[in-house]
Amino acid sequence: MTEARFRADVIRPSQLDAEAIKTWHRMQVASPSLQRAFFTPAFALASERATGRAFVAVLHAGAAIQAFLPFQFRTAWHQRIRLAERIGGNLSDNAGIIAWPDFKTDAASLLRLCGLASLNLSHIMDGQDRFGLDAEWSEVSCVTDLSSGPNVYFAGLLARNRDFFRDTERRQRKALKAYGAVALRDTDPITTEALAGVVAVKRQQYQRTQVSDVLEVPENLRLIEVLKDSPTTECKLVLATLEAGDRVLAQHLGLQYNGVLSWWFPAYDSSAGGISPGRLLLWHIIEHAADSGVGLIDYGAGDAQYKRQFSTGTVRMGRALWSAENARALLARVWQSVEWRLARPRKLNAEQS
Repeated sequence: MTEARFRADVIRPSQLDAEAIKTWHRMQVASPSLQRAFFTPAFALASERATGRAFVAVLHAGAAIQAFLPFQFRTAWHQRIRLAERIGGNLSDNAGIIAWPDFKTDAASLLRLCGLASLNLSHIMDGQDRFGLDAEWSEVSCVTDLSSGPNVYFAGLLARNRDFFRDTERRQRKALKAYGAVALRDTDPITTEALAGVVAVKRQQYQRTQVSDVLEVPENLRLIEVLKDSPTTECKLVLATLEAGDRVLAQHLGLQYNGVLSWWFPAYDSSAGGISPGRLLLWHIIEHAADSGVGLIDYGAGDAQYKRQFSTGTVRMGRALWSAENARALLARVWQSVEWRLARPRKLNAEQS
């Protein structure tokens, strides 16, 4: 399909009618790569409520909807110069267009249809090139396939990585001896106190490891709060806690799309490092996957040893900066260049502190 056959209505996610939302859901079902909570209309709506600067472009061919492109503006000034980013900003682990499998476009046409000068995307999900969207495919996301059940998964893990399997069993025995019986608890519904607790531990972890703290941004915290208060089966905030007696060893705050769990904010008690509490938490989550309806865990972009050890495969992740060919796009590029230059010293200072 060519650009001339399309028109785009750029609206707020809250303006989507029931039929449009139903079409969006059907598109996700038609493409496994789109079956993530970050691609849902519920996540777009939560982003709108959290920031007030979230939009979705609804692409039509005649009367039929062909695709959705959710995006947002980081600030009012970015909105004015039409410099957009992925919906959910740096809290989103998946980005791209939601469309029928045979949909085709290109970045330049998409920007013109949406009235954007520039669209800066990272975490572009594998499969977006099928829609005609180019990216630099420079990262991978590890995944754990649990569709055959935890027992089959653990049998496969033992066969391919016996040392890791036995070492984890040893750490479980060590945890039992040091802290008592270990148990996994799902917090449902998630209370304000429980959410504040895991956020505090994660922020301490960021500070300890000198990693940029995405949870210090008020809008990011509001987005998580909105997700907590409006759970759906397509975009449900979930909190799993690994406990021993009255002690919390590790926690994971994630987003679940039906049977797909996005691994989002793991946090652990650093003083219990000898038992690898984060590893034990993930082990127990996999053990109880059938009870929670999880058939796939997606660990998102970024390399980590534990992700590779638990994974059964990988998917590509990309990034792109698409720009229109007009004066507004030039302004957006200049502004973005200035922002990158200003951000670099702060990053260097954090690395050297």
